Amino acid sequence: MQIIGLHKNIYKLSSYTLSQEKLEIHRIKYEKHVRNWEKLKSEQVCDKTCKEIVGISRATYYRYKNHLAELEKGILPPSKKPKTIRKPHWGESEKQLVLRLRRENPTYGKAKIAVILKRDHELTLSESTVGRILKGLINKGLIKKSLSAPRQKRRRRFKGHAQPWRYGMKITKPGQMIQIDHMTVSKNAFSAKHFQAWDPTSKFIHAGLYSNAKSRTAKKFLKDLIQKAPFKIESIQVDGGSEFMKDFEEACFELGILLFVLPPKRPQYNGGVERGNRIFREEFYSRKDLFPNSVHGLRSHLSKSLKKYNSYRPHFSLNGLTPLQYIHQSYLMPP
Repeated sequence: MQIIGLHKNIYKLSSYTLSQEKLEIHRIKYEKHVRNWEKLKSEQVCDKTCKEIVGISRATYYRYKNHLAELEKGILPPSKKPKTIRKPHWGESEKQLVLRLRRENPTYGKAKIAVILKRDHELTLSESTVGRILKGLINKGLIKKSLSAPRQKRRRRFKGHAQPWRYGMKITKPGQMIQIDHMTVSKNAFSAKHFQAWDPTSKFIHAGLYSNAKSRTAKKFLKDLIQKAPFKIESIQVDGGSEFMKDFEEACFELGILLFVLPPKRPQYNGGVERGNRIFREEFYSRKDLFPNSVHGLRSHLSKSLKKYNSYRPHFSLNGLTPLQYIHQSYLMPP
């Protein structure tokens, strides 16, 4: 026996159930506001105060009340869908032309295609119209999204030791909220990864050169920072880069160091270490008297430059002191 369809009563029951669910949803929405309004009016509250407390106007109250009366009769409120919907003003020929141009140029967006249509085919379509055509073609699977289109950055999920950075956290001494970042540098036909840590209180900087920017490398830099810093590292703030995940996060947990991750697209919250990166680009990597041909050869020069920055270069924000002088006078000298 072959069953082609269900009994008609089943479809009627399903339709009735769905309609009752819709009625209940609307009833809950309107009843709450109407009940609160009537309760306030029974206590001799004026309409202006009712509006401020309930959040709806007097006219909306009466409209909701009428809707409730209709719901009791099984009548749903009128749909808010516009009576007239704008129809596309392009035809199949325009769609096929846009499809052909996009397949010939997979990285072109709506702006470029609109210019080509006007220039080569004497067809004037706005960028928005071309964008709607492209969106429809993508939804139908005829083309794919452009490789050059901006991708939405995936947010970091906090499941382990790291936690989101919060605005307004106070810093009272060196070693708190150390800013760490890395940048790619090129010197004498080879590239390297410059990891840098900056202390917001003393302006102390420690940096290291590595051949890659993996989380294991960041972990190695962290251990080197702990050995070289003249203060105890209590907390660190980083951006959401993959180099500060996994091994780096595990190392912070093992060492008892708090790890805070900045929100996406907020480099200004790491402004100190970003400024430090600029200093070393201008004062170290742009030097013409450096001739190393490997990362290992450049490290010794970087060590000398770090020593000069921390113990020789004066800082106006520290009243002309160097970072090491400031730490010694403010935190290491006996009271």
